Amino acid sequence: MTDKNIWYLPGPFHRYEDDVKALAKKAGLRIIDASATENRDNESDSPPKAKLKPEYAADEAETNPAKMGVAELREWLTAQGVEFDPKAPKADLVKLIPAE
Repeated sequence: MTDKNIWYLPGPFHRYEDDVKALAKKAGLRIIDASATENRDNESDSPPKAKLKPEYAADEAETNPAKMGVAELREWLTAQGVEFDPKAPKADLVKLIPAE
């Protein structure tokens, strides 16, 4: 059994097409507003996918890699040509962000 049972998702949750609270419950996860904390302890390795409603999606593109979610940060690091352990936690991935 794993302790990685937290889904960090930026709120407010009404911006999502799906009922994210129901998705979290179904996946056995606790949902925490990622906008309210920098802490990512016990973050789930495979949280459900949540799609923003179209009226909110345009404003949500995060450009600061340190503030991205784990999946987005991994994509960003890959695009930058940075090699990393695919199972590395966010804290380790953030350390790989090149200085500007």
